Amino acid sequence: MLARDGIFNTRDLGGLPAAGGRAVRPGVLVRGDSLHRARHDSRVALHDHGVRVVLDLRDHSEQTADGVFAHDGIELAHHPVLDPNYAWDADDVAALEPTDTDASPVLVHRYTEILEGFGGRFVGAVEKVAATDGGVAFHCAVGKDRTGLLAMLLLGLLGVPDDLVVADYARSSLATAVQTTWLWVHGHPYGEAGDDELHLGVWSARPGTMEVTLSRLRARHGGAEAYLLDAGLDPSVPPALRQRLLA
Repeated sequence: MLARDGIFNTRDLGGLPAAGGRAVRPGVLVRGDSLHRARHDSRVALHDHGVRVVLDLRDHSEQTADGVFAHDGIELAHHPVLDPNYAWDADDVAALEPTDTDASPVLVHRYTEILEGFGGRFVGAVEKVAATDGGVAFHCAVGKDRTGLLAMLLLGLLGVPDDLVVADYARSSLATAVQTTWLWVHGHPYGEAGDDELHLGVWSARPGTMEVTLSRLRARHGGAEAYLLDAGLDPSVPPALRQRLLA
């Protein structure tokens, strides 16, 4: 949807088939990366697309260091899903190997850890989506991990089949090499990501990573809706969300 201003991984989730023969309405769910970088024309494009809330999933330290989205007619909502000191790449996952060889060991471990540790924060983000009259664009820094997990949960609530959730997640792999190159050119330390990180490390977006994550979520909680209800989501929210977001 946007490929400018240092934004490379943003797309409308509209059109994905969902429960009951319905589909996600275009313009109501946009997932993205680094929307705080959006300049005037990009902000206008989001507004013209129907976005009325930008949901920022980054922590407060990221927002302070890199800025936030601002545009008349679009509300900015902060819903950090992780603590600022959360470590993505650490020695404690070095020896972990998921059963699926197409999956990233570090990301499978991290996604499971995040879902088990920050359920209440995902509930807050889902409730904001449900309460919004208009489209919601939700983003983190890369548009792959925090954004990918919220997309997984929202699409799961809407009844989008797992294989399509996996395929949507894996589309982020088309952007990561460009993102790291852009960061490297601008002197950001994250731009020094090597081939291993892009292939199976923290910068990867392998289909197997999301497949294992979905499998674990279903084994532990029974799926996205049961997980969110366990974490405190009001039972009235899922049917209201489906009513609003599905065509």
